[in-house]
Amino acid sequence: MSQSPNLQSPVSGTIVASTTRKRKKVNLPLAQFTAIVVLSISLFLIVDFGRRAATGYRIHREEKRLAAELEQLQQEHAALEERRAYVQSDAYVEEVARNELKWSRPGETVIVVLATPQAAPPTARPARSFLLPPPQV
Repeated sequence: MSQSPNLQSPVSGTIVASTTRKRKKVNLPLAQFTAIVVLSISLFLIVDFGRRAATGYRIHREEKRLAAELEQLQQEHAALEERRAYVQSDAYVEEVARNELKWSRPGETVIVVLATPQAAPPTARPARSFLLPPPQV
């Protein structure tokens, strides 16, 4: 490092040493500078591409899930429309009147079958009671 020459002050006439120092200049060849810039830009683009690919994958997966849900809801809607049409028909009214309300048409006789009570199930006995005589007291 070389020092600056001493300078004389114009006011007092004294000699003052210069305190400025030269910075050491970093010499990068053009090829290294270009490589650093290209690598920095490449790294940025790779990270950005990865982020966009992950976002695209999540969106695609969500799209498939929503399409499956839409299909299921459309099937459910069609079944409900079919049920509504049946409930509004005369056949449904007659079915409910006969089966649930036990109504009949004029001239018909309704027979209600009552359930018979079940016999009590047999009680279990140990197998040895069949083979051995009862104990003596």
